[in-house]
Amino acid sequence: MNKNRLLGIGLTFLIIAFIFIQPAYAGPGSKLAKAILSSFWGLLFFIGFTIICLPMSIYQYVCGQLEEQRQLKNMRQ
Repeated sequence: MNKNRLLGIGLTFLIIAFIFIQPAYAGPGSKLAKAILSSFWGLLFFIGFTIICLPMSIYQYVCGQLEEQRQLKNMRQ
């Protein structure tokens, strides 16, 4: 099997697993979220995660917008 097929199968099973988790444990106001956010290490993890992921998300958004503008410009010509 190639890597893309294995990745697709793995992601499918992961999504199915998340669907079957009860909302009381996985929701934004759940016991698990409150326990993680009330600890020092949980807060430190989420702050670090935000610092790493936010610039990457902004970069991807800007690259997508620039590519869309380039494609529109090429279509007009």
